[in-house]
Amino acid sequence: MGTLDRVALLSWIVAGAVTLTGAVAAVIGLATPVSSFGWFAYQPLTAEVVYPPGSLALTPVALIGLAVTVIGLLALAFLLGRRLAPTR
Repeated sequence: MGTLDRVALLSWIVAGAVTLTGAVAAVIGLATPVSSFGWFAYQPLTAEVVYPPGSLALTPVALIGLAVTVIGLLALAFLLGRRLAPTR
C-alpha cells in the first residue's frame, strides 16, 4: 500500500510539473515577438506592417507550450477523476 501512495503522489507531482512547464513555455512564447510576414497583391508601404484583422500568429514555443499545458491539464483531470470516483 505504501508503494501505491508513492506512485499516486509522484503522478500528481509529474502532472503538476508538466502543466506548470507548459504554462511557462506558453507565456514565454506569447511574450516573444513574431517575425513579420505577409502576403500582398500590391507593393506595400515599407514603413507599415499590416496584419489581417482577427489574425493571431503564434511562435513555435507558444504552440508547444500550449500543447504541453493541455496535456498536463488532461493528466490532472484524469488523476482527479480517479481520486473522486467511488470505489467498488
